[in-house]
Amino acid sequence: MNPLLKAILKFPLRLLLILLYILLLRWVGDLVDIIRRLLEKQRRNKRLHDDRRGRPLHCRPRCAVVPPVVYRRADPLLYSQAYLMEQGLAVTWNNPDIQLFENGVPVSSSTLKPGTAYEIDAQIWNNSLDAPAVGMPVEFEFQSFGVGATLTPIGTQVVDLPVKGAPGHPAHVRQTWVTPNVGHYCLKVRLVWADDANPKNNIGQENTNVVAATSPAVFTFPVRNDDTIRKQIRMAADAYQIPRKLDCDDKPGKDRSDRAHPKHRNRGTFIPPSEKDADWTLARVRHDPAAFPIPLGWTVVIDPQAFVLGAGNAQNVTVSITPPADFRGEKPFNVNAFYGDELLGGVTLIVTKGV
Repeated sequence: MNPLLKAILKFPLRLLLILLYILLLRWVGDLVDIIRRLLEKQRRNKRLHDDRRGRPLHCRPRCAVVPPVVYRRADPLLYSQAYLMEQGLAVTWNNPDIQLFENGVPVSSSTLKPGTAYEIDAQIWNNSLDAPAVGMPVEFEFQSFGVGATLTPIGTQVVDLPVKGAPGHPAHVRQTWVTPNVGHYCLKVRLVWADDANPKNNIGQENTNVVAATSPAVFTFPVRNDDTIRKQIRMAADAYQIPRKLDCDDKPGKDRSDRAHPKHRNRGTFIPPSEKDADWTLARVRHDPAAFPIPLGWTVVIDPQAFVLGAGNAQNVTVSITPPADFRGEKPFNVNAFYGDELLGGVTLIVTKGV
């Protein structure tokens, strides 16, 4: 056969082989690229899974979580009985951060006159060293003496709260209040700050009553259930008073406190990041409710001590306190109402004799 004709006949076959070779190379390249992409995706998913550890469940893997060391939040607070009791501390209802004044003179919340103008002074702290609370509303309310009564608004003031340790800290805000009818009242101060590092310590109460001991001193107050469920209420009394502050040189430090008092170290309660460095172990030791029992020689009778309250119902509780025969002066007792381990409220009763 003519070589030229033979070459012409083989040309389509060779062209087809060349095209198949090119397609094969392209297919192999695409296959390698697909495998490479799958491996990259697998590595990225593993990296995103590792980065997600510790994030909220509702947070997508790629959403940004700003760490606390970058995002600063204010932590306004005052003496808050519910929060302190939650941390395992005894409390008083004679609030150290709430003080009443009449014509500039400090007065007790247990000796108020009807129809009289008083100034309520609230002392407000900031547990943040980095973030102030500028323009923070402070709400003032009152209720009749007892536990769980309906609150009546007094007014709202606005305060600029600087950072901890700055000039003007702690801040003070005052609210004028004209007392209603004769009686004893509980005052409540509420700090309103949406971006709060710890919103649990924003409510403080002042709830005291003074009675002279005529063997015994008798107090009667209502306990109300303002919830929508039936509750088994338990009343308990102690003789807690806020102890003197420790000098800085007398504080052992968090690590030493944890080692010395392991039983007080961890109660399984939530502690916000702003208070992780606080020596809660030492606080639980110094303010342990078991360390402030009714003193020897005193008799405290609560009637009834346990009862069931339906939703919206109330029960009068009578507390009789008998002092020793040789007692002179004044002595506070705290009576708290519990639903299980939950603090519902309480009162501080002050017995006086020979004063």
